[in-house]
Amino acid sequence: MEDYRKIIETCAAQEEKYVFDSFTRENAMELGKLIAETARDTYGTGIAVGVAVNGLKVFQYVDEGATIHNAEWLDRKIATVTQFHKSSLRVWAEFEDKGITLAGERLNPYQFALCGGGFPLAVKGAGVIGVIAASGLPHLDDHQILIDVLEKWFGQN
Repeated sequence: MEDYRKIIETCAAQEEKYVFDSFTRENAMELGKLIAETARDTYGTGIAVGVAVNGLKVFQYVDEGATIHNAEWLDRKIATVTQFHKSSLRVWAEFEDKGITLAGERLNPYQFALCGGGFPLAVKGAGVIGVIAASGLPHLDDHQILIDVLEKWFGQN
């Protein structure tokens, strides 16, 4: 059995930690490429990556081995983060912890994803302005690749 409370607390701390001073479409391209490269170096091929800013998907990459299915999951993960302003892993853990479902919350389960792999892009003073997402790995790994890249990004900038 998963320790949902621990996952929720960890994700909340990550969301508070990784807040940008500013974020541009150029940053979206750089961050998206870094996610794709890191995923390939760590896990091999087969991952899809998306970055959305203010409702507009400004970066998408579908690596060899990934399919349209993975690209569709990107959209569902982006929708989940956009709806809740939380990582999709945190939303999944909160739903599991409370025993609720998307359908029970009147949300279309074909439009949203309850799994890891979507993370909010937040800017100081503006709040959540976008989403980064990964699909193609087990959902905890989809989440972790985003965290690994954010750690690298914030360590460099």
